[in-house]
Amino acid sequence: MNFKQIILSIVTFFLSIYILLATAYAQEIKTTITPSNSNAGTVPVTSPTPIDYQLPYPGMLPDNSLYFLKVVRDNLTAFFLSKPIDKSNFNLMQSDKNVQASYLLVTQQQGKTLLAFQTFSQAQDYFEQAILQAQSAKKQGYSTKDLADKLSNANQKHEQILEALAQTTHQEHSETVQKELDRATFFAKDIKSLQQ
Repeated sequence: MNFKQIILSIVTFFLSIYILLATAYAQEIKTTITPSNSNAGTVPVTSPTPIDYQLPYPGMLPDNSLYFLKVVRDNLTAFFLSKPIDKSNFNLMQSDKNVQASYLLVTQQQGKTLLAFQTFSQAQDYFEQAILQAQSAKKQGYSTKDLADKLSNANQKHEQILEALAQTTHQEHSETVQKELDRATFFAKDIKSLQQ
């Protein structure tokens, strides 16, 4: 086998993995958040009305042994995006998927609260990148009003999910919860500047 064949085989392999992992099987998951009566010492729920914003199904959860392939695929996809508005939408989608994954790790996979909060923190990192890319798009003259509204709704939904996670885990991760709530408040200010 010569060098060209080896390179072609490697490219074909990664392309086929990318195509397989890019195929998403959409599934609607209702995230029903009900306040529990035994939440003494947890972060209070500040959003009693549900936010009308659907989170996408995350697909493979971070506790899966093949999750690294999904990360590689997502990084490749992000690499090929050039417009800041597209990058912002992609990062928002990644953030939403990670928020939903963190919720599923707590509600469906008992004992995965640490991984759930790490996943939520990663979601907030993606969300921050989405805001930064939206700001960059606004500076370049793109209309960001619709994207800013979407970011605002997503931020409220993320806070709602975080509060549900806080109620489920009680005092275990109160520091992390407060840190992420503070980040969400900071994000809301940045989003407001995009909406103007």
